[in-house]
Amino acid sequence: MAQKLWDYLVFHVNFEPGKVTDQNTDKLELATEKLQGSLSPEYLQKEFPQQFKKKEQQLHPSKQLEAFLKACGNEGWELKTTERVGGLLMFIFIKEKILSEDSIEDKQIKNPK
Repeated sequence: MAQKLWDYLVFHVNFEPGKVTDQNTDKLELATEKLQGSLSPEYLQKEFPQQFKKKEQQLHPSKQLEAFLKACGNEGWELKTTERVGGLLMFIFIKEKILSEDSIEDKQIKNPK
């Protein structure tokens, strides 16, 4: 009987409760502070649209995660567990490794050096 082999995929999410930032807003506020309020945020956005363009509304994080999990599932990955490592939430996926007769990995497993 052949031994089952597994592929692993580890994905992490930065998880810091209460920390939600909009980088464009942060840049705009920083620029206004550096200019000591001499130029309003509205003026900066109007005159420098590339640097301070308004961010498009993104999907809610739960919907982003749902889309990611569905994509992994469609590729055959099974979510085995989640683990916390510091401020990171690790998602650990597994799927059975399928080796062909010509596979380098298969040859290494059958004939270890």
